[in-house]
Order: sequence, then C-alpha cells, then structure tokens
Amino acid sequence: MFRKALLGGVAFAALSLTTTGSAFAQYDVNSRIDALEHELRELKSQVGARDAKIEALEQKTTALDDLPQFDGKKLQVTSQDGQYSIRVGGRIMLDGALYEYDQGPNSISDHGIEFRRARFFISGKVAGDWKYKLQIDFDGDNPSVDYKDIYIAYAGFDGLEIKAGHFKAPHGLETLTSSKYITFMERTPMTNALTPSHQLGVGVTHSGDNYGVSAGYFFDGSSVLGDDDSSAEKNEGITARGWFAPMAEATQAVHLGLAGTYRNNGENDLEFGLQPNNHNAPDLLDSFVDAADWEDYTTFTPEVAVVFGPFSAQAEYSFTEVSGKGGAADVDVEAGYIMASYFLTGESRAYSGSSGKFGRVKTHDGMEIAARYDYTDFSDNGLAGDAGEANQYTLGFNYYFNPYVRGMINYVYSEVDYTAAVDDLDGSLLGTRIQVDF
Repeated sequence: MFRKALLGGVAFAALSLTTTGSAFAQYDVNSRIDALEHELRELKSQVGARDAKIEALEQKTTALDDLPQFDGKKLQVTSQDGQYSIRVGGRIMLDGALYEYDQGPNSISDHGIEFRRARFFISGKVAGDWKYKLQIDFDGDNPSVDYKDIYIAYAGFDGLEIKAGHFKAPHGLETLTSSKYITFMERTPMTNALTPSHQLGVGVTHSGDNYGVSAGYFFDGSSVLGDDDSSAEKNEGITARGWFAPMAEATQAVHLGLAGTYRNNGENDLEFGLQPNNHNAPDLLDSFVDAADWEDYTTFTPEVAVVFGPFSAQAEYSFTEVSGKGGAADVDVEAGYIMASYFLTGESRAYSGSSGKFGRVKTHDGMEIAARYDYTDFSDNGLAGDAGEANQYTLGFNYYFNPYVRGMINYVYSEVDYTAAVDDLDGSLLGTRIQVDF
C-alpha cells in the first residue's frame, strides 16, 4: 500500500512539473515573438526615416544637374548641355635683346627689354553653333590697346565655318600658327612684310581630317576699326588658302599648302619692312611704293612642312607683284625661309591636318634646338626708302618647362646689301624670351 502511494505521488509530481514547464515555455515564446515584432516595427520606422532623408537629398541635388561644368586647365565654363560656354585666357611674353650693327665705319650697339605681347581674350559659343572671340593686345610700344581677334562665327554646317569680324586672313603657315607655338621668337620677314595678318572681313573655311580650303574678302587700312581720319583710305581684296596633309599622325606629318592674296589700291603707300628677327632692334630695310604709283598687288605663297618624330622642317616663299599706274613701273618683291628643328628630349611638333598649322607641344622639361635661313629681296628700282636685299641666319634653343611656359634663346646674324649709295650692314643679335599662356 505504501509503495502504491509513493509511486502515485511521484507520478503526480512529475505531471505537475510537466504542465508547469509547458506553461512557462509557452509564455517565453510569446514574449520573444512580441519583442521581435517590436524590433521589426522599430526597423521599419528607421528605414522609412532613412528613405525620407534620401529622397530629400535627391531633391536638393537635382538642381546640381543644371550647374555648368568648369575646366580648370582652360579656365572655361560650359553649360551641362554643351550649348553655351565662356573661356578666358591670354599670353605674356617678356623679351630681352642685345645687338650690334656694323655699317661701314659706324657701329651701333644697344640692349633693351620689352613686353613683346601681353594679350587677353574671351571666347566661347552660344546656342551650340555660334562662336565668338574678343582678344586685345596691350601694346608696349606706345602704350596702347590693339585689337587682334574680334569676330562672330557660325559652325552649324558639317565641316564648314563662316566667320565675320577682325581675324587673320588665311595666308601663310607661319602667319597662321599662333605666336604661342612658333619655333623662333619672331616670324620671318616674309610673314611680317608680304602676308596679311589680322584684317576686317568675312571668310569661310571648309576642312576635313587632313585637308582644308579657306577664303575671304578683307579690308586693310587704319579706317577699318573706326578711325575718324577720312584721309586714311582702305584697300580691299581677296585672300584664299588651301592645304593637304597626305600624312597627319601624332608624330609624323607632311603638309602641302598654297595661299594667295589680291588687294587693290587704297590711296596709301605700300610699305615693305624687315626686322632682324627681333622686335627690340631697329628695322634693317624700310621701303615703300608711293600711293600714286601703284594700282593693286598680288601675292602667292607655297608652303611645305614635315614632321618625323623629333625632327621637323618647313619652308615658304612669297612672290609679290605690285602693278604700277600712271606710267609707274611694276614692282616685284619676294622673300622666303627654310627652317628645321629637333627635340633633344624626343617630343614632336604638334601638327593639325584639319587646320593646316602647328599647335601646342605637350611636354614637361622638353628641349628643342632649331636653325633657320631667310632671304628678302626688296631691291626693285620701283621701291623708295631703304630698299635692298638681306640674308639672315638664326639659331634657337627652346626649353619647355611645361606645355604653357617656355623659355627661348635666339642668336641672329644679318647681312644687308642696300640699293642706295650707302654702306652695307652686318649685324649680330642675341634675344631671350620667357612666355606663359593660359
């Protein structure tokens, strides 16, 4: 009896514990589910708050998509759609010179320093197809402000650009290559005396990857920029140029070109001058045709240039014929040059087949040596003033600190034979330049 009672008690106790444990277990699961649901609600709330913040930030940054893009290297601001832009830039060239001229028993020596160029420009485009540029030069000679490029251009036709304003007439490889990129401190006498540069007119250019043709009608004279002097008559005429590059690669190029200019009488003297390849030194030749003695003139200039790795060479020769009037004889003048350069550090001159000219050499610590011979014949009997013939030899060294800063050294030897009964001249000149453009 006692054993039965004991076994029954044990069984009752076990049953009681089992029932109690089940109740406790059920209570623990429900508590955990409630806690998890609470945590889930908290997480949903946090995710909702985060999504709201992200949406607010996206709304705030949407306006940034309309802000213009800034190019620090070019100092240029362009709209997001690329239809509008404005760029500011310029160049500063500081020159020094030391020269000595021997003319018979006389000797002239001097030295000087000047800002050869101090230019500032604003350029860009409007509504995609319209372009503009305003460039002024703070001339150090007197000091004054000189206009260079002032034009409006339309480029809405494929491969075609129409330009109106004051810009370079398309004549001459060396003339059209920017002064920022020419190999020597000065362009040759031919480009200074026989080929037109900045003039007022209208022009059109069609070009492809390795060819182009450009032509325009231009006015030359002091009246073209608003001179009130009614006695300053302008001459006008046509200038055209064509070029073809059978090879136009990054380090190899062959350029062929031909340019021509026709101008009629403008009731002004027609002047031909020669500088000794440095702006600081006096002119070597200063000749002219009297206004009453000429009717019109025509100039033709063939061009050739090659680039083979670090070596490059180019040459041009200009022939000008001035038609006399009123019984005056015709006058013929001519000038040309040949030059070569070599990069000691392996770079190449940057040629563009689409524009038919040279551009920026992108190098750091680049070194270039160069040599040039130029010939000028202003000895025709129809020329007055200091007419004659000249031969000049130039050696140059360029150091490219970077693509935008360059140091230059030029040595020039000049020989001049005058047509008048004056002693011939021999001269030596050493020129230096530091230039920066932006």
